Amino acid sequence: MEADVPILRVDAVSKAFGSTQAVDSVSLHVECGEVFGLLGPNGAGKSTLLRMLLDIYRPDMGVVEVFGHRLCRRDLDSIGYLPEARGLYLRRTVIQVLTYLGELKGLDKAEAIQSADYWLDALGMEASRESKIKTLSKGNQQKIQLISTLLAKPKLLIWDEPFSGLDPVNVVLLRDLIAQLKSSGISMILSTHLMAQAEALCDRVGLLHAGRLIRHGSVAQLRADLGVDVVQIQTGADLDGGEQWPMIAEVEAESSVDGSQERLYTVRLTDGASPTDLLQVLMRRSATVSLLRPLKPSLEEIFLHAVQS
Repeated sequence: MEADVPILRVDAVSKAFGSTQAVDSVSLHVECGEVFGLLGPNGAGKSTLLRMLLDIYRPDMGVVEVFGHRLCRRDLDSIGYLPEARGLYLRRTVIQVLTYLGELKGLDKAEAIQSADYWLDALGMEASRESKIKTLSKGNQQKIQLISTLLAKPKLLIWDEPFSGLDPVNVVLLRDLIAQLKSSGISMILSTHLMAQAEALCDRVGLLHAGRLIRHGSVAQLRADLGVDVVQIQTGADLDGGEQWPMIAEVEAESSVDGSQERLYTVRLTDGASPTDLLQVLMRRSATVSLLRPLKPSLEEIFLHAVQS
């Protein structure tokens, strides 16, 4: 595969179930070695889209390409998939389950055992090697599911809600694992409700709503598209008083500043207004200003703004 060819390309893919349009003309791509976040609420179409990337569902329209060609069944051995709905053989031991799943991905038994042992050690699960799956906690069962996606050295990982069931310690472990996999050149799609995790881990994100991709790009690009409309300001002016401030849509007085007549405010500006506009008005009124800084909107705020606009 050529270096400049995306590892995954989705072109105008749609899928309906009866009268319900689950995915509506979605186009995106994932570069080699990239972590791409697919974000959206329940019912947005994330899982349906992911299943089309794995040939579980066939698109009604559009094309899915992986590794530089149209998706076919033989590609699936090079893709590791973690579904949102988990499923393990509860009466079998950890090593039995992982060996079986590795063999399904084309490994021979010895290769599957060797790979399973490597990842059990890497994720601190070696002591559970001979334990039955049903004796493990929900979080440790989740770690076994994650390991199952890594056994055959995939080129592309597709993880649907990978943080589900993990305690804070294992969330950190998983974040470190994602960074390790990325550094080794593995491409990833992370589908998650946890936008703060996506913001920290993903090179680019796509925001899915009602089956449509409403925004996509790097977090920095999405912030730039939204514009700077929230600022924090420390001033002697009474921003929530009787004076008129036409560039202010909402204001919240956070606190008084010790030893001065100034207060700290969080201000949302009106559409089209800039922090410079506010500063110029304050200067014309001879108001003191000790601090004026834009506040970066979170991915959640960007998503809500995109849905409402």
